Amino acid sequence: MKDKINAPFILFAVAFLLVCAFASTQAQTTAQQMPAPNSAATQTTQAPNLQAELNLTPEQIQKWRAMNMELREQEIAGNQKLFQARRALADAMESPNPNEEVIKQRAKELADARSTMIQLQALRQARMLQILTPEQRVKLREIHERNQALKRQQQAPAGLGQRQQLKRGANAPSMSPAQHKALRQQQKQKP
Repeated sequence: MKDKINAPFILFAVAFLLVCAFASTQAQTTAQQMPAPNSAATQTTQAPNLQAELNLTPEQIQKWRAMNMELREQEIAGNQKLFQARRALADAMESPNPNEEVIKQRAKELADARSTMIQLQALRQARMLQILTPEQRVKLREIHERNQALKRQQQAPAGLGQRQQLKRGANAPSMSPAQHKALRQQQKQKP
């Protein structure tokens, strides 16, 4: 059940990142330049390939650019509000005399800012998918799955071989050296 809930969200998240990467690349070619997202290094390497991999037509590229231009100001304002809400909550929590009501209000403001950004991302994804053909949607899903596999590979704990990762399980927590030693001692004591 959990996989059914997370799969669409993950697809949405990767599609959004790909759209942002494409938008970032396109913004560099226009007169107006946007500040690069935090993960600009990975996104800029994906953006040129995305256009080629999806085999976008000139008309689709035009629609994509128009969509990006239309949503850009809302996303900039939303990101600024999100940053300010995070900062306000941190300030309220770190106050010498924290007021729980103020903290609750700041947390609500942060949740509202996140909600606004999620709505914008959903709107962007819906519009993006309307631009793509069914074949391009399938290709986008394949790209998403490939990127997720790469992300899982990069997030694997250092020092664990592939066999050890499979043996340990994807959701198993890592153990400290002391825990490893205790486990080895228990295994030696067993006949």
